[in-house]
Amino acid sequence: MEQTHEYMLTTDEVAAHFDLSPRTVRHHLQLGNLRGAKRNRDWRCRWPDLWAVEKGPTPKGDRAAFYKAPLLSKSGLAAKERISVRTVERWVEQGLPTRNVFGSVRIAEVDAEEWLKWYFGREG
Repeated sequence: MEQTHEYMLTTDEVAAHFDLSPRTVRHHLQLGNLRGAKRNRDWRCRWPDLWAVEKGPTPKGDRAAFYKAPLLSKSGLAAKERISVRTVERWVEQGLPTRNVFGSVRIAEVDAEEWLKWYFGREG
């Protein structure tokens, strides 16, 4: 279902995207660290406002769709790749692109895939 208003993301959807709890998201909305609007007793957010707090490049054009996917934590990427968190931390030190969300390191899956292809010379 296509949303007709720009404040379309619920607190739960934002929490899932950032891999945080809904309570943490509401806290940051109340503090003004994340922009949002109150709708029917709950907060709603826009994608540009989420990307603004991610402390990474703002996705533009066709690439924006890739950045609507949930972000991975270091442990989430480690589980996906079946490696240790320490290996992910080494990759971050070596240049794996990250997005910092309220002090937590998060990784866009598209960035991880592209970087790993480059780093390991993986084929698509």
